Amino acid sequence: MESEKVGLLHKIGAHTKFGKIVFGVLALAIIGGVLTGLSMASSGNRSNAAGTDTQPTAKAANQDTRTFRDFAEGTLTKKPEPKKGVIDYSEGTHLLVRQNAVSVALTSSVVDLAQFEGKKVKVFGETQKAIKEGWLMDVGKVEELK
Repeated sequence: MESEKVGLLHKIGAHTKFGKIVFGVLALAIIGGVLTGLSMASSGNRSNAAGTDTQPTAKAANQDTRTFRDFAEGTLTKKPEPKKGVIDYSEGTHLLVRQNAVSVALTSSVVDLAQFEGKKVKVFGETQKAIKEGWLMDVGKVEELK
């Protein structure tokens, strides 16, 4: 008796049932992807799907009270410039001078703090780790007090 050798590898013909199923699934996936892309492109929604436009508007920043939970009240002033020739590390662009309390160094990328210089305000923000200042806050909302 002669034993028949069967190799581990053998050709799968295109005429087999398995080949037809794989071809059908791939064809459906490609057609579905093309149709989805066309429907999304023509839907008219022009929002940035990639999420690269993260610059919030000033109005959105002023209404955001959940993100900015910390707050302080005082008079907002521009931070003094360091003396000429002196290299000095500085945190924040403005100071919130509080009566009988430590001043707060302020910075903000969403609110123009220069609009409130010299005014009594209530600022809402998020406390940041300060190296030099007693308190550093990233401001997200400013309310002018009367």
